[in-house]
Amino acid sequence: MIRFAHRGASALAPENTLAAFQAAVDRGCSWIETDLRLTADDVPVLLHDASVERTTSGRGDVGKMPLAQVNRLDAGGWCGRRFRGERIPTLAETLEWSRGRCGLNLEIKEELRPGDLIEQIARVVGGERALDRVLFSSFRAADVRRLRGALLRARIAWLVSRNSRGLAALVKSEAISALHPKDALVSRRIVRRCHRLGLGVHVWVVNRRARLLELESMQVDGVMTDDPRIFQA
Repeated sequence: MIRFAHRGASALAPENTLAAFQAAVDRGCSWIETDLRLTADDVPVLLHDASVERTTSGRGDVGKMPLAQVNRLDAGGWCGRRFRGERIPTLAETLEWSRGRCGLNLEIKEELRPGDLIEQIARVVGGERALDRVLFSSFRAADVRRLRGALLRARIAWLVSRNSRGLAALVKSEAISALHPKDALVSRRIVRRCHRLGLGVHVWVVNRRARLLELESMQVDGVMTDDPRIFQA
């Protein structure tokens, strides 16, 4: 079963920072799940919320800030004194850091300019020749189609939180490779259906050891957790 760290080891370090990613790798995770948004000057950066307020020292929307301003924010101090000075990483920095360490599951979070973000992602990931260690995902079927148009050889997953209606059509039209269902949606029937379609099943977010074992018995292919220590028990 593939071990994904959700926003890095976000139970142990500030989410979506290199510190959280390293903590996850140190605890045996082979993939990092993280979120992508676009700065005002079109640089893909790793941030879950549109606003920087919850996870940094700043205020306002990242999409209205140039990278130089984003780089001045402290993205770690809120999580503890030892994380002060952590920055919001760029996609390019994260691809460089991850080489030889882990794979990256890159979720498209950008709502206002998803097409522009995907265009920049294609440029950065293609320039790094990193498609073999990247998995893309989005809740929006339109993003899945944009990703396939921009990156013909990309591995793409569809995120679902309520139901998976339309799954077979996306498999046929966009050749997606995995379904990423919310934990509450997962059943043996869904897992069997996905496997018949040739899809991996990567479940989010699982933070209890008992549930991890249940999902393992269902033969899911991967689990995303905030706390990689559940894999080590």
